[in-house]
Amino acid sequence: MAMGVPGVARLTAVLGSRPLKVEDHADPPGRHIEVHLAVASGHHPLEVARAVRTAVADAAATGAPGPVTAAVLITETAA
Repeated sequence: MAMGVPGVARLTAVLGSRPLKVEDHADPPGRHIEVHLAVASGHHPLEVARAVRTAVADAAATGAPGPVTAAVLITETAA
């Protein structure tokens, strides 16, 4: 899902974290996705982050216990 978005160079792990984190919550019901990535050169980081957020939230909606939120952390830009 995130890797299919134009401008995503790779998923990254920061300080031992995982590049993709999914949390389901019961109260209030919902799902939160966090993605860490590197943006390829020549791509605008904000546009890439918005596109990834939309793609990830849409993909994670199936079977979610409630609304889906997504956060994108750009950790680097790739040359």
